[in-house]
Amino acid sequence: MWSDWKSFEIAAPHAPLVPGVYQMRKRDGLIVYVGMAGERRGQGIRGRLSIYRRGKGAVSGFGEAALDRALADAAFVEKHLEDVRAGNPVRASIWAQDAIRWLDVEVRWAECETGADALSLESEAVEVLRAHEIWNRVASRSSGTVTRESALLEPITNVGGFDAVTVAQLTLELDRTDGGKAVRRVLREGFPDHPRGSSWDPLSAAQVAHVRSRLAR
Repeated sequence: MWSDWKSFEIAAPHAPLVPGVYQMRKRDGLIVYVGMAGERRGQGIRGRLSIYRRGKGAVSGFGEAALDRALADAAFVEKHLEDVRAGNPVRASIWAQDAIRWLDVEVRWAECETGADALSLESEAVEVLRAHEIWNRVASRSSGTVTRESALLEPITNVGGFDAVTVAQLTLELDRTDGGKAVRRVLREGFPDHPRGSSWDPLSAAQVAHVRSRLAR
């Protein structure tokens, strides 16, 4: 069950201290971002949202997506340049905080029992919304143009109704150039029972969601 939509600035400090998935939308009702939060040392959704609220997520997740769009707005940039010219520059975290205020988004969330449940729900929500140009990195790379990357990202098989992908495909999707090392490292951390030396392909829905949540922010 999703909570009611509320102003991000008002709702974030009171978000639940449990794992879950959150969505951001603009005031016109368009959902623009989907993210998840694990246990985060008992802070859950509130812990994740507090990172954005304090301007600490300028290079990842929703914080990065919001700052990118604010910096593309001449009025937002000019406002901050006025402070610089006046000799009052501010830290990058303040720019990140101001970006979210500038965009004036609303937030809602769905609580989950475990971080794994949150990963699964996030993956489902992203797949539903990616055609609507949400700001998540994985969705923003989707297009109707057939390229080498998009061809490689075509699913190789179908497992239990889920279009599975390979480590190589996920590496391309996440713009990694390390031959899959980062993807495999995250997989080993999240799925330590996987037999050493055996192939990860094809990846399960849970594995894909886990890697995306760690590397696509």
